[in-house]
Amino acid sequence: MESIQINDRCGEPRICSYIYGVNEAGTQVKLEIKVMKQLEMDFGILTVDQQERVDSFKRNQEKNSTRRIDSVKHTQELLLSGGFQPGIHFVNDFKCGTITEFRSFGYGENEFEAEITFNNTTGGCSLITDYFDSTKNEMEIMTVSVSREGDKLECSYITSQYRAYKPTSLFSKLQDYNTDQKNKHAYANKTKSILNHTIDKYKKLFPNATVEEGKDYYKSRNYNYTEFPIVYVKFDSGSYVSFQLGSEIDKEYTHKKFDRVAIDMSIEDTLEMFNNQ
Repeated sequence: MESIQINDRCGEPRICSYIYGVNEAGTQVKLEIKVMKQLEMDFGILTVDQQERVDSFKRNQEKNSTRRIDSVKHTQELLLSGGFQPGIHFVNDFKCGTITEFRSFGYGENEFEAEITFNNTTGGCSLITDYFDSTKNEMEIMTVSVSREGDKLECSYITSQYRAYKPTSLFSKLQDYNTDQKNKHAYANKTKSILNHTIDKYKKLFPNATVEEGKDYYKSRNYNYTEFPIVYVKFDSGSYVSFQLGSEIDKEYTHKKFDRVAIDMSIEDTLEMFNNQ
């Protein structure tokens, strides 16, 4: 067995040991055995290069933790200056401590695992917002992340633009967003009330018809499709009328209509029908 020095992928020297064997053809071949890697696997011993990788990671984690502590502190100060109240408008669940766990370092042939203790941070500042869940027709409370850019704050979830705002301006944006969510909930409840009234109305007027809720869509200028409710009044003949809801009870108007009999009439019968109207 012999030992030689070679360079790894990063250009760093490392010591490898070789043992010679004989293959099936009877030719002597050289087999590489990573002695230090085997020692690390068996006894947790790290090479100099591996230890440097671990130490470098721990130093970076310590620097990141320090930066993160300062950043979260400054973010909270900006929130308070803008009128945000802790527990009402924002939460700060930032934590900093040390953890011990196994982590992987390197890649390919140089990859290794080591159990290390290092600084770690979690959490941060988040805004507390109202949220209308249209699928459940319920109001919920959500927390959304807020970030700092200099002496300004950014939370694209509650603003229409991806940019930072002065703390007082972002506070106004939060109030506007919460009001909008509550208005959506109130509108949904009003629409549901009008819908139920309209369905009951036509069930009483046409007891032999099938009266049910439906959906349709309209396309806006930017080619987005918006869904809205309609009321179908369907007859056994296959004919139907659909109504779009108005802003108040009994203000619905005809959306679409289909005459099963007329669609099957010849042009002569259609002209005769028009002549007799």
